[in-house]
Amino acid sequence: MKMDIYCVRCIISQMVELIKILRLNKEAQERLIREVLKVLSVENYNVTSPELAEKVYDLVRELTGIQDPYAEIKREENRRAQEMVAPFRERLEELSLEDVLKLSVLGNSMDYGTEARFDVERELEELKRASLPSQVLGEFEKELEENKKLLIIGDNAGEIVFDKLLVEFLRMRYGVETTYAVRGGPIINDATMEDALQVGMDKVAKVITTGQNIAGLVLERASEEIKKAIREIPLVLSKGQGNFETLEDKGLDIYFLFRVKCPVVGAYLKKRVGEMVFIRR
Repeated sequence: MKMDIYCVRCIISQMVELIKILRLNKEAQERLIREVLKVLSVENYNVTSPELAEKVYDLVRELTGIQDPYAEIKREENRRAQEMVAPFRERLEELSLEDVLKLSVLGNSMDYGTEARFDVERELEELKRASLPSQVLGEFEKELEENKKLLIIGDNAGEIVFDKLLVEFLRMRYGVETTYAVRGGPIINDATMEDALQVGMDKVAKVITTGQNIAGLVLERASEEIKKAIREIPLVLSKGQGNFETLEDKGLDIYFLFRVKCPVVGAYLKKRVGEMVFIRR
């Protein structure tokens, strides 16, 4: 889906947050914001929001020399997520497919790439009352049983820990072999190969990269590795709003699982901000 003018405000908000994280002095702050505004004033808006944000973050790396400003934040998100997941791993055999998918959505709340902020602990309680669409859930389970192979296109650090629990469950319950795709390089707090290794995703799945440091997946510029996986693996689960924005109109027959994190995507899907989405496109 193409970006909305609201997306520009969201990108600027991300830059304000990033300035705090980088602890830039006043002069560096002003220079960064002015240069970002220049980029936003000339770039093509007939693209997805992650593609425009990619241009801005490339500029940030160029101006600051810092390749991964969120590195420490991601490590802490992974650590915190591992603590949250531990009690569920202990009783994994008692959980249902819907349970682990909902937990995977919960992990999607750990995101610095949007203005929306969620209280993950509080939402853990709300998950008990929520439900995923039964028809989509049934179709997904049927395909798991038939195909035994799954490609998950990952999203954020922290979230990857909840995805690992999902991968473990699918292997235990359905005998599914999973390939898990992370970003090809750092972008906001999205999961990279470093995060996959930190949480041990490589121990339970084949880990590949998108070949891009963009908060989504632009197929035209993606790695041959993930293009091949999409072609050959019959069942694909895409995590996160950024992946939805860049993939939903490509005619690929993908299951999308994420939280609505902005009014633009909410209006597009007729959903509220914060609502769970599990759809097939």
